[in-house]
Amino acid sequence: MPAEEMGKVTKRLRLIFAVSSVVFLMVLAISPARDYLRDWRRYERDYVRLAESRPDTKRLLTDFHPEIEQIWIPQMQVVDRCTTCHQGITRPSLADVSVPQPFRAHPPIPHRVRDWGCVICHRGQGLATEVRDAHETTLAWEQSILPVRYIQASCGVCHRAELPQTPRLNHGRELLLTLNCVGCHRLQGVERPAMLGPDLTNVGTKVSRAWIYRWLKDPRTITASDGTLLVNGYENGDEPRMPKFRLSEKELRALSGYLSTLASDPIPPYKFESHTVAAWEKRPDLVDQGETRFRQMFCTTCHSLAVTRAGETKMIGGDIGPELTKVGSKVNADWLAAWLRNPQAYLPHSKMPRYQWSDQDLYLVSQYIESKLTDPGLLSDAPKLDPAASDEVQLGRRLFTEKGCSSCHVIKGVTPQTDFGPDLASLGSKNASQLEFGNSKIKRTPVAYIEAKITDPAAVNVAARMPQYSLAPGDLDALTTALLSMTGKSASAPLDGLIQPDGHPQFRSAGAFGELYERYKCSVCHRFNGYGGTLAPDLTNEGSRAQKKWIAAFLKNPQTLRPTLTFRMPQFNMTDEEVSTLADYLSMVMQTPAVNPADTNSKKYTPEMANLGKQLYEVKFQCQSCHTIGSAGGYVGPNLTNAGNWINPAWTEEWLKNPQSLVAEAIEPHRDFTDEERAALTAYLMTLKQSASAPTGGAHGSGR
Repeated sequence: MPAEEMGKVTKRLRLIFAVSSVVFLMVLAISPARDYLRDWRRYERDYVRLAESRPDTKRLLTDFHPEIEQIWIPQMQVVDRCTTCHQGITRPSLADVSVPQPFRAHPPIPHRVRDWGCVICHRGQGLATEVRDAHETTLAWEQSILPVRYIQASCGVCHRAELPQTPRLNHGRELLLTLNCVGCHRLQGVERPAMLGPDLTNVGTKVSRAWIYRWLKDPRTITASDGTLLVNGYENGDEPRMPKFRLSEKELRALSGYLSTLASDPIPPYKFESHTVAAWEKRPDLVDQGETRFRQMFCTTCHSLAVTRAGETKMIGGDIGPELTKVGSKVNADWLAAWLRNPQAYLPHSKMPRYQWSDQDLYLVSQYIESKLTDPGLLSDAPKLDPAASDEVQLGRRLFTEKGCSSCHVIKGVTPQTDFGPDLASLGSKNASQLEFGNSKIKRTPVAYIEAKITDPAAVNVAARMPQYSLAPGDLDALTTALLSMTGKSASAPLDGLIQPDGHPQFRSAGAFGELYERYKCSVCHRFNGYGGTLAPDLTNEGSRAQKKWIAAFLKNPQTLRPTLTFRMPQFNMTDEEVSTLADYLSMVMQTPAVNPADTNSKKYTPEMANLGKQLYEVKFQCQSCHTIGSAGGYVGPNLTNAGNWINPAWTEEWLKNPQSLVAEAIEPHRDFTDEERAALTAYLMTLKQSASAPTGGAHGSGR
């Protein structure tokens, strides 16, 4: 090559260099361009434009920082960048629904959003800064954000106890218990009770094979003789809602045959006294008198019945015990009398109290149940079933185990099953890839999987052993919420300190009171030091509230001081010795330090004070708007006709000072009474007395 040609660049090379330079510049421009177009930057620019259009522009822009925001909670292994886009999440002026998302302020919640961030409640990928990556399932992150209707599930991750702010979660947890899901599955925070379904060791002495067959075929509903009335099973704490199993005709016959043979420890039938039977069996009013006694003993406080009024059939009564509309066609007559006499002889865990029946009362009530609470057509569609053959019994025994029946029911000699179904304790934290969808066509998300398994288990797995449940509207969302809250034990030890445990209050008493407390099952309806039911009033402070003499009279003849109440305390026919034991214990032990009945001298309440109190009651404060005295007054508060014989004056004065300090949920207004007014009102109330033969008022309304 000549020297003068050396160093010269050809046109072709110049063109290549020029094109390469342009391409290089374009490549370099891609990065800032992509960064400029990122979702989080676009939302920040949109937020600035929104802020500039608002009246409080200066305040909104002062708090704005054009950069990635991050909330870090190392104890919970959370990195949250959601507030980078959700800029207005804590701005009160942006709470209006007209403000577009993602800039609208978050609704008020107990936690500070700026401290806790979003992913703790809403889930999703907190590290992401792109909308799709943060909200949806991707190859790198399978946990999408939680649909809003299930948001209460996140509260349940930390809070084990019931919260008033999470009704859907609370209902779902209640359903998990009611439906006995813990019988087959391990559930986070749910302990397996000692008994889930009724003990079937002697069920052959209680019901017929035909009834067992009909129940197994459709345990949820049994049609009345007219073909129109549907009664929702026999439900209570001992016999909860049983699901519908997919059983063939052969399996129905085998299981019913096996169960009908179970009678290893039968309770002996109760024999009525001959003179009682002779005096009543031919009387035309036998059944009517039995119904009267049934109602006088307030059996419907615990048991419900289907009644027809004005052409409309509906259930009335309580739900503590089983529904009794057709129980006379369900149970054997000998079993019924023995059960009423002593329920715990057949079922030790029964919640039913053991009444002090007279032979006459027991005969009258049992005859009423056998005659009136029946349905002749109850078993009309059941096939003719002969005594079970040995091969049927053997098959039924095997099916009892294979179908998981022994997970809920006890039979003497049959080993109980535990963890019959899969472990659900960490279901809420599972990814879609960890779930078995089979060949189902449902959406591949954990929420869709849970909903499908609950509504139709066979839709996910045709060989599923899980039974079919009949759920009311809203139950599906509630159950899904409760299951999504179960994320398993955290791998981070510091997180355990954030878990809010569910308290387990207990109340146990020894001696004579303890025996009566168990005999009459007081805790089924009443609460004692935080333990027990809520159907009837809390008796934790009853000794400070009620006079001992009144407590004894009430136990002998329970009344209610609220005539509008449907539920009344049953008449247990207690002996004088039992009444004395219960009254002594309640008056001496069940007290609050805030009130000492012995501190008040009733002699200080003069007639002049009582007259002033009457004027204050009727004129100044118009207490008769809520309370009844005699036949006049309102029904919102307790009847005060017998207040002088019922309430301790020390309790009355403290109650007038601050009702909620004694009963937190009391609806009594908190008035600013002077000391003189409190004393005068107490003096007047202490003059209100009825004869001892007709006690009015009662623990069913005291302090309410």
